[in-house]
Amino acid sequence: MPDTNENTQEPQQRINRHFLRYLREDAKLTREQLAQEMDVETELVHHWESGRRQPSQRHQFDLEKLFGIEAGALCLEMPQLLIEDFSAAYFGDESARERLEWVEKNRRLGQSLSVIPTQSKTRASELFAELLEEVLTP
Repeated sequence: MPDTNENTQEPQQRINRHFLRYLREDAKLTREQLAQEMDVETELVHHWESGRRQPSQRHQFDLEKLFGIEAGALCLEMPQLLIEDFSAAYFGDESARERLEWVEKNRRLGQSLSVIPTQSKTRASELFAELLEEVLTP
Protein backbone atom coordinates (compact mmCIF):
# COMPACT_ATOMS: atom_id res chain seq x y z
CA MET A 1 0.00 0.00 0.00
CA PRO A 2 1.35 3.46 -0.88
CA ASP A 3 2.79 5.51 1.96
CA THR A 4 0.62 8.53 2.76
CA ASN A 5 1.96 9.19 6.25
CA GLU A 6 4.78 11.69 6.44
CA ASN A 7 5.09 11.60 10.24
CA THR A 8 8.58 10.22 9.89
CA GLN A 9 11.56 12.41 10.63
CA GLU A 10 11.66 15.62 8.58
CA PRO A 11 14.72 16.49 6.52
CA GLN A 12 16.99 19.04 8.17
CA GLN A 13 16.55 21.52 5.32
CA ARG A 14 13.53 22.21 3.15
CA ILE A 15 13.70 20.83 -0.36
CA ASN A 16 13.54 23.16 -3.34
CA ARG A 17 10.07 22.34 -4.67
CA HIS A 18 10.79 24.00 -8.01
CA PHE A 19 13.90 21.88 -8.50
CA LEU A 20 11.90 18.74 -7.66
CA ARG A 21 9.31 19.64 -10.28
CA TYR A 22 12.04 20.37 -12.80
CA LEU A 23 13.69 17.00 -12.16
CA ARG A 24 10.36 15.20 -12.53
CA GLU A 25 9.52 16.99 -15.77
CA ASP A 26 13.05 16.51 -17.10
CA ALA A 27 12.70 12.77 -16.43
CA LYS A 28 9.42 12.93 -18.40
CA LEU A 29 7.47 11.63 -15.41
CA THR A 30 3.96 12.65 -14.47
CA ARG A 31 3.13 13.14 -10.80
CA GLU A 32 1.30 9.82 -10.94
CA GLN A 33 4.35 8.03 -12.33
CA LEU A 34 6.66 9.56 -9.72
CA ALA A 35 4.21 8.57 -7.00
CA GLN A 36 4.27 4.99 -8.27
CA GLU A 37 8.09 5.00 -8.33
CA MET A 38 8.16 6.30 -4.76
CA ASP A 39 5.26 4.12 -3.56
CA VAL A 40 3.31 7.13 -2.30
CA GLU A 41 0.00 8.74 -3.17
CA THR A 42 -0.06 11.17 -6.12
CA GLU A 43 -1.45 13.84 -3.82
CA LEU A 44 1.68 13.61 -1.68
CA VAL A 45 3.91 14.34 -4.70
CA HIS A 46 1.67 17.32 -5.44
CA HIS A 47 2.12 18.52 -1.84
CA TRP A 48 5.91 18.21 -2.14
CA GLU A 49 5.94 20.23 -5.36
CA SER A 50 3.60 22.89 -3.99
CA GLY A 51 5.58 23.25 -0.76
CA ARG A 52 2.66 22.20 1.43
CA ARG A 53 4.62 19.24 2.77
CA GLN A 54 8.20 18.11 2.89
CA PRO A 55 9.36 14.60 2.06
CA SER A 56 10.66 12.51 4.92
CA GLN A 57 14.41 11.90 5.03
CA ARG A 58 13.86 8.48 3.48
CA HIS A 59 11.79 9.94 0.64
CA GLN A 60 14.28 12.76 0.09
CA PHE A 61 17.09 10.21 -0.15
CA ASP A 62 15.02 8.07 -2.54
CA LEU A 63 14.20 11.10 -4.72
CA GLU A 64 17.85 12.11 -4.94
CA LYS A 65 18.83 8.54 -5.81
CA LEU A 66 16.04 8.26 -8.41
CA PHE A 67 17.08 11.48 -10.15
CA GLY A 68 20.80 10.73 -9.87
CA ILE A 69 21.73 13.82 -7.89
CA GLU A 70 24.02 14.03 -4.89
CA ALA A 71 22.71 13.86 -1.34
CA GLY A 72 21.33 17.20 -0.22
CA ALA A 73 21.04 18.58 -3.76
CA LEU A 74 17.25 18.84 -3.46
CA CYS A 75 17.77 21.43 -0.72
CA LEU A 76 19.78 23.86 -2.84
CA GLU A 77 18.15 27.25 -3.12
CA MET A 78 17.46 28.82 -6.51
CA PRO A 79 20.39 31.27 -6.36
CA GLN A 80 22.82 28.39 -5.73
CA LEU A 81 21.33 26.37 -8.58
CA LEU A 82 21.36 29.34 -10.93
CA ILE A 83 24.97 30.24 -10.18
CA GLU A 84 26.02 26.65 -10.87
CA ASP A 85 23.93 26.50 -14.04
CA PHE A 86 25.12 29.87 -15.37
CA SER A 87 28.70 28.72 -14.90
CA ALA A 88 28.04 25.37 -16.57
CA ALA A 89 26.04 26.94 -19.42
CA TYR A 90 28.87 29.41 -20.07
CA PHE A 91 31.17 26.45 -20.65
CA GLY A 92 28.71 24.76 -23.04
CA ASP A 93 26.73 22.43 -20.76
CA GLU A 94 23.53 21.90 -22.75
CA SER A 95 21.53 20.47 -19.81
CA ALA A 96 22.41 23.58 -17.76
CA ARG A 97 21.07 25.75 -20.58
CA GLU A 98 17.84 23.72 -20.60
CA ARG A 99 17.46 24.18 -16.83
CA LEU A 100 17.91 27.95 -17.21
CA GLU A 101 15.26 28.03 -19.94
CA TRP A 102 12.89 26.08 -17.66
CA VAL A 103 13.47 28.57 -14.82
CA GLU A 104 12.77 31.50 -17.14
CA LYS A 105 9.57 29.91 -18.47
CA ASN A 106 8.28 29.17 -14.97
CA ARG A 107 9.27 32.60 -13.64
CA ARG A 108 6.93 34.17 -16.19
CA LEU A 109 4.21 31.70 -15.23
CA GLY A 110 4.68 32.59 -11.55
CA GLN A 111 4.30 36.28 -12.33
CA SER A 112 1.08 35.56 -14.24
CA LEU A 113 -0.35 33.53 -11.38
CA SER A 114 0.56 36.20 -8.82
CA VAL A 115 -2.32 38.39 -10.03
CA ILE A 116 -4.77 35.94 -8.46
CA PRO A 117 -5.71 37.38 -5.05
CA THR A 118 -4.52 35.19 -2.19
CA GLN A 119 -6.08 36.95 0.81
CA SER A 120 -9.71 36.92 -0.27
CA LYS A 121 -10.04 34.57 -3.19
CA THR A 122 -13.38 34.59 -4.87
CA ARG A 123 -14.78 31.32 -6.17
CA ALA A 124 -14.02 32.48 -9.72
CA SER A 125 -10.35 33.03 -8.97
CA GLU A 126 -10.17 29.65 -7.20
CA LEU A 127 -11.67 27.97 -10.27
CA PHE A 128 -9.27 29.86 -12.52
CA ALA A 129 -6.28 28.78 -10.42
CA GLU A 130 -7.47 25.15 -10.45
CA LEU A 131 -7.97 25.26 -14.22
CA LEU A 132 -4.49 26.71 -14.77
CA GLU A 133 -2.95 24.03 -12.59
CA GLU A 134 -4.78 21.27 -14.46
CA VAL A 135 -3.72 22.64 -17.82
CA LEU A 136 -0.09 23.15 -16.79
CA THR A 137 0.41 19.92 -14.83
CA PRO A 138 1.71 17.08 -16.99
